[in-house]
Amino acid sequence: MYSIRDIAEYAVMLIEVFAKRFHLTLQEAQRYLSKYHALELVQKHYGMMHTQTFEDMAETLAVYCRRKGGQVA
Repeated sequence: MYSIRDIAEYAVMLIEVFAKRFHLTLQEAQRYLSKYHALELVQKHYGMMHTQTFEDMAETLAVYCRRKGGQVA
């Protein structure tokens, strides 16, 4: 199984990539992803997600959030 530390470190890096991609601060990106439960998705599907590029997963999270009402471009 994966450690909480591995998942947390991955989530932090993914938030950084997401923030940069969508021109948000780290705090804005974290709040946005939390609001639409995307960080829960990361925790649940870490086993698959960490094998993909951060850029692809940032886009995937954006699509996921949009489906839940998010407005990030």
